[in-house]
Parts: sequence; structure tokens; C-alpha cells
Amino acid sequence: MPRPGSSGATADSQPRTSVRPTSRSRRSSTGSSGTCAFHASTFPRCSRSSKAFDGYWEDPEFEPYDPARDRERFECARKVERPQAPFELLALDVNPYPHQQEILDRLTAERDLHCRWKNLVVAATGTGKTVIAALDYRRVRRMWGEARLLYVAHRREILHQSRSTFRAVLRDGSFGELWSEGERPVGGKHVFASIQTLARVDLDGMSPDVFEVVIVDEVHHAEARTYERLLAHLRPRLLLGLTATPERADGEDIRRWFDGRVAAELRLWTALERGLLCPFQYFGLHDDVDLSAVQWKRGGYDPSALERVYVLSREIAVRRVRLVAQALADKVRDLRGMRALGFCVSVRHAEFMAEEFAKLGIPAVAVSAQTPMADRERALRRLKDREVNVVFAVDLFNEGVDVPEVDTVIFLRPTESPTVFLQQLGRGLRLAEGKACLTVLDMIGRPTRRFRFDLR
Repeated sequence: MPRPGSSGATADSQPRTSVRPTSRSRRSSTGSSGTCAFHASTFPRCSRSSKAFDGYWEDPEFEPYDPARDRERFECARKVERPQAPFELLALDVNPYPHQQEILDRLTAERDLHCRWKNLVVAATGTGKTVIAALDYRRVRRMWGEARLLYVAHRREILHQSRSTFRAVLRDGSFGELWSEGERPVGGKHVFASIQTLARVDLDGMSPDVFEVVIVDEVHHAEARTYERLLAHLRPRLLLGLTATPERADGEDIRRWFDGRVAAELRLWTALERGLLCPFQYFGLHDDVDLSAVQWKRGGYDPSALERVYVLSREIAVRRVRLVAQALADKVRDLRGMRALGFCVSVRHAEFMAEEFAKLGIPAVAVSAQTPMADRERALRRLKDREVNVVFAVDLFNEGVDVPEVDTVIFLRPTESPTVFLQQLGRGLRLAEGKACLTVLDMIGRPTRRFRFDLR
């Protein structure tokens, strides 16, 4: 049977390539076949493409397709290779970047050389902690077989994103069950569970060794009672903790759950130096708001008192909004091309900022923990598509939300915790095509004497 791309000679002795219909030729939309002839000297790229096509054609990995015989098999294969969720690219092998491989090698050394099976990984936001965890689990699963898994996080969005990452790495579109907000696992072998749900579980009915692998995301929360209760009960063969910011404002040390050690570490400044994160420009701008008399509680400003200043003191609040908008106009080249996250003191403050920005012609929305998940996801999609230019929130997007396109971060409240500051800064540090750097605006008022700038 003739192959496409067979060569011959024309009457004028010019080399020519012909493509003739065969049983494998593509048919047009009308169902008719056609013949195409062209001069290779006139279209050298076509000639090279023809040779490449011949190479694929002859490859024994490919086989003829007969619709009557192969349609059902093809449809089944297509569904596996192209799942419904666009981000779960199961047909692709996920391999670690060099910095991720370094961390994986350290974990292997801790286990194989030192028999240490409780390990803490500290890696800056944007360096792929979840991918590292999934690749590590894939390796463990190859050694142990099924490897029953419990993945713990405190936000539903984190659980969804993490399960999608594991599915991609394992190339298994059905891997993992959610245990959160009314969803319960059926098989219970590989579970992605919220700590809020686990806090309501009677642990006496759960065998301590029911899960061989336990992974705790954002493990700096581990000193909370809900986490402490869970970790004290479970006895997995392997425990892995993930965080970008292990330090806690209360001075508690989460390393106690990992035999007092950090197994692998990649801090923010190292990641920036290695070009793993987007560089940023920081502007601390005085907003002329006097906070010296605002009530101070338990190591920080009283949020309700701050809200009264930033929202209810109308003249101060509106003047501050205009100052923020002017600062953005000065520092950001194209406001309508901007993708910004603004961190506020309260839900009411976020809604106020969105309303005032809209009045100034800057499309903005506010989201909170009370906002339905579908609406929160829609807000982030609109930000990515530049339908809105700013999403205002409180602490909702501190952790686990990946929008690499964010190019501006606005701090609209005093941030006493260095951990929270780095988490919020990290929302804009991911690399993205066309993103040269992150712009950071930090609105700074006249603080109380108790506020510690040196801790930030």
C-alpha cells in the first residue's frame, strides 16, 4: 500500500512530493478524498514535514484505526487520557524540577539512612510543596503497594487542588476521596479530609494505624487542638508535614511532631535567588491614619476597632481608598491590566473597598469564607481573565490558592504576624508568562508603640 510522502519526478525533472488517498488518508468534511501535489523545492517545510510524518507512520507503536473494530476501544482510551477536569492532565508524566528532586532525595536519605519516618518539609510558597508530596507518595506506593493515605488540610480549596495534583502525578483520575462539608469517603483507602471534619470524628472508632501515610498540609497549624488531637492519635508508618512558614507567633514549635527536626528546607530568599519565584518590588506607603489609639488585644490590633477606622470613619476611609488608588496608578503601569489581591481587616472592610474601587472605575469584588465556593472560584477566574482587577479578601487566600497571574498584592491592614505576612506575599510570587515582577503596596499608618516592625 503506498504511503503518503512517496516521491517521484515531474516532466521538468523537478523533485515532487505527492499525497494520494489511501485507506488511511484523512477525508474532508464532505466525506470525499482528494489528491494534493506540490514541489518540494517550493515548499521545503512541507517536504521536511512529510519525512517526519513518514517516521511516525512507520513507528510500530502506532496501528491502523478501523472504526468498526476500534471505536469502542478508542473512546475508552480517550476518556482515560483526557479526563473531564482540564487541570488533571493524566496523559503527562509529572517529573520533579531540580529543587524538588533535592527535597525528595533528602527525604529518601532521612528514611533509608537514618530510619526517620516523621519528616517536616519547609518550602517557600510557589515552589511546589504539593507536587513534592505527591511525587514522594508515588515513590512510597511503588514500594508498599496500595499505601493507605490520609491527606489533611484546613480549606476545601486546598483539598481539591491537592487531590487533583495527586491524580495527575499518579495518572489516576479516580484517585482519592474527599471527606469534607457533607462528603464522606466510600472506600476510605485514600482520603483527603478537612481538619474541621476530622475534629467531629470519634477517634476511638478509628484504628491508629488505619492509614500508612499521613500528610499534613500547612502544618504550622499543628499546635491547634484539632490537629494535636488527631496527630496524637494516629500512628502511620510515614508522617509528612508541609509548610512555607513553620514559625508561629505564639512561640510553639511544630517540630516536636517530627522528632525536633526539619528534613528539608527551601526558604523564600533562597527560592528568589535561584529564580524559582517572581522578583518583587515593595512600597511601604504612609496612609496618614493614626492607629496609636486603636485597642490592642492579645498581641495585635482589635479587628473591630480597625474596622471602625477603615470603614465607619467615613471621611478617613474614603480618603484612604483614594490614596490607595492613586498609589496603584503611580506604581502599576496599567490598572485595567492589573491582577491584584487586597488583604483587608474584615469582611465589611473588603466589601467597602470593592464598592469604592468600582466607583473609581476599577472593577473589583469582595469574597469571604461565607462566600459560596463556586462564587469564590468564579471571582478568581474573573481576576485571571481581567474581568475584574482586584479581589478583596480577609485571610481567605492566605494559603493554598494558586493564581500565578496575580501581579499586585495590597496590604490594607497592619499585619503583626510575620507568618501571615509571608503567606499573603507568597500569593503573588508564583512565576507566570508575561509577569516581570510582583508589585507590593503596604499601607502603613501611625502605629501603636506595641507594634513590632522588626518582627516582619
